[in-house]
Amino acid sequence: MIALIEQHPQLLALGIVLILTMALLWLIQHLMIRYGKRILVLISRIDFWLRGHIARLPLMVRLQHKYPAMFGFITKRFARGHFSGLILTILTLLNIYILALFAGLVEDIVEADSIVTTDLFVSQHMSVLQDSSIVPAFVFITSLGSTPITCLVILLTAILCAVVRQPYILVGLLISTIGSTAFTFLSKMAFHRARPIDILLQEHTYSFPSGHATISIALYGFLAYMAIRFSQSFIHQVRILSLALLLCLLIGLSRIVLNEHYLSDVMGGFLVGTLWLTIAISMMEWLTARGKINWRIVWSAPQRYIAWFSVVAVLIATFIYATFYQFPLLG
Repeated sequence: MIALIEQHPQLLALGIVLILTMALLWLIQHLMIRYGKRILVLISRIDFWLRGHIARLPLMVRLQHKYPAMFGFITKRFARGHFSGLILTILTLLNIYILALFAGLVEDIVEADSIVTTDLFVSQHMSVLQDSSIVPAFVFITSLGSTPITCLVILLTAILCAVVRQPYILVGLLISTIGSTAFTFLSKMAFHRARPIDILLQEHTYSFPSGHATISIALYGFLAYMAIRFSQSFIHQVRILSLALLLCLLIGLSRIVLNEHYLSDVMGGFLVGTLWLTIAISMMEWLTARGKINWRIVWSAPQRYIAWFSVVAVLIATFIYATFYQFPLLG
């Protein structure tokens, strides 16, 4: 192991990144499980106090009497307890912020800012790892974001939604996956960014943004949202979120390690995926508010078996796909 690290010092840096990432996720998970509910209660109390304090300010009282329609509209946008209030406002502001980040990233790439220098630096170091023993593991991980596997995941999810009699969930799933895929395709066509030179698995599409990074957030993020909404345990919800974040980060990292994409491509893909995931979640919450989706169903034993069978089937299919399609591309 020491000789391998001495031969490829980049492995040490990669290992440190993985360890720090997992340690950070574990720490966040631990803090959320231990203090999450207390923090939410504290935030709720502070929010209640602020609302009452702001409503009593002389300026707000004058505005309410002078502009009742505008004041009423703003008040509804921050009202709690229904989807069209505070929830929709937060989701909308989040989407605007994500779009601004994406636009800033695009500007940096087009103007060949420091991010491009970082891209080239990282790509050059990753190209050294092409003959290392970690490549097969990352090929398997990256296969989870491939088109055949994601289509299988969508199909199995659709079957599961039919089994639990919640078909409207498919609306959000399709919005997240199809919307993000279309946005990524159009972005690739618009920017025409070439992929890194030392690419391991030959691809015929452009580089920015990363489709695998996009679909990791859009698809697996949505599955995590489903699992969190169906779960009644706060601890399970936190652990599901942590596992989903780790999976998405690993898929994005696999694109960099295999030199399929630059660092900024993966960052752009994460932003696109998050944008469409947020839109899909907004649709799900709207449908939930209208009574179209019931997240508090009691899962029967056969339904749970189908869910776990789907997970195992995806892992087996990913192994087969990586073995008979991806690995031969390594030459």
